[in-house]
Amino acid sequence: MKKLFILGGLWLACAASTYAQNGDGYWKRLQRTHPETTLEALERNSPAVSQAPSGLTDFNACRLSLVYAGKTRNITMENIQLMKEKGFKPGNIRQYRKEVLFKAADKEVWLPVKASLADQLQIEVRETEPVILYTTVLKDNDPQEKQMTLLVEDYQVKQVK
Repeated sequence: MKKLFILGGLWLACAASTYAQNGDGYWKRLQRTHPETTLEALERNSPAVSQAPSGLTDFNACRLSLVYAGKTRNITMENIQLMKEKGFKPGNIRQYRKEVLFKAADKEVWLPVKASLADQLQIEVRETEPVILYTTVLKDNDPQEKQMTLLVEDYQVKQVK
């Protein structure tokens, strides 16, 4: 009886977690809090943003459509340092142990991804498959520096029409 109770509790916890993360409300909230833009617009520092409040030119999160390239590497020291400068706690920095290669047109970009998401991407997404990335934008405090890092919080496989 005790094992059945524990098994039931585990099942309920898994079901609640799945609903909370993948429920329709979760994705709608991410779309509201992560305006859509492009790598080119971010590089120009004048984001072409859709569904964003009027006058928004600087933001802390964004949504990008990129192509998964299927390669991973360890996170760079520059990205770790930028995360430290932005006040990330060591435990949060450790979540981003990997960078994943994504492509947009003729550009390639390595983005830090939470280790669990990096594993998930390798399992669920085929190389050259389009994805929508929900990212946190980290910019260097020095206006002379152009360093910007996008931390991948979540992703969806893009539905090709």
